[in-house]
Amino acid sequence: MINKIERAFEIYHHEGIESLANAILRHVRSRLLPIPAVTDPNSMGWVFLFAPFHNWHFSRYYGAGIDVIDEDWDTLILLDACRLDDFESVNHIRGDLSSRISRGVDSYQFISENFVNRRLHDTVYVTANPHVSLLNGDEFHAVITDPLDDWDGELGCVRPESVTKAATDAHRQFPNKRIIVHYMQPHDPPLGSTGQLLRNNHQVLGMNHSDSSQVGDRVMPLVAKGVISTATARQAYRETLSIVLEEVKSLAEVVDGKVVVSADHGEHFGEKPYTILPPLYEHYKNPRTVELCKVPWLILDSSEGRREIETTQPDEESAMNPKTVDIQLKALGYRK
Repeated sequence: MINKIERAFEIYHHEGIESLANAILRHVRSRLLPIPAVTDPNSMGWVFLFAPFHNWHFSRYYGAGIDVIDEDWDTLILLDACRLDDFESVNHIRGDLSSRISRGVDSYQFISENFVNRRLHDTVYVTANPHVSLLNGDEFHAVITDPLDDWDGELGCVRPESVTKAATDAHRQFPNKRIIVHYMQPHDPPLGSTGQLLRNNHQVLGMNHSDSSQVGDRVMPLVAKGVISTATARQAYRETLSIVLEEVKSLAEVVDGKVVVSADHGEHFGEKPYTILPPLYEHYKNPRTVELCKVPWLILDSSEGRREIETTQPDEESAMNPKTVDIQLKALGYRK
């Protein structure tokens, strides 16, 4: 709430009362009529008014989802927008793979449902996800957002190597804390050779960190319009997943304790899980589905012992830059 008030004052101060009124209207509309960020261009948005019914139907069969904090782990590695089936196909990290039901269809909901307004002072959160701005600031012992400052302007994302470095440093600095590491891949923009072809042929880009006007097309809107085939987009996605899993493997080799790899949510590539709805794309504000909520849960093989976890007062120096976070949210398509 405090972050939203500060953002409102910032809009009013820099852009005036009219811009503030429009921002409030967009926010209210997004809460009352949660239209996904990417939809079938031939469909009508009003059909998503049925989302509450579909969410109820999904929860009836699969449950509301796990509380990731209550699960057993010393380090929890989260991949952003990672589907279970693609993870099964691509992953080569040794461990016991099962699945869990996530509480979120997107990062906003996942962070809100699992982290916000809790006392998690035995835990450190290392993240490249700009929805970290939802936190009030005192939930975790420390929130490390250094990767957000290491923005790749050419690709329009935080590269996974930056997260690995920050997470490695955090394990050294906080040896007696549980640690959550939140990578942004395989969320778009895609990395790898197919991703490079998409950038060359379709100007698929993120945002230039120093110039908010330089925005390229994102992958999923082009898939929804038929400009990029689903098969090509899925190939780019899997290559991106392979790249981030190499980073996960490197991180796991240098930390001790019980390590679990999971995801905040999955992804849609045009599936039609509900008869009354059009094909679904991406994840943001979509109804609950198996593709979005059934996520991997890989317990890594390890001969290391468990870490001795301690609860201490929050690190007062842990803070985030709201302007930096806002830029990344726009680059990922969550803000206009």
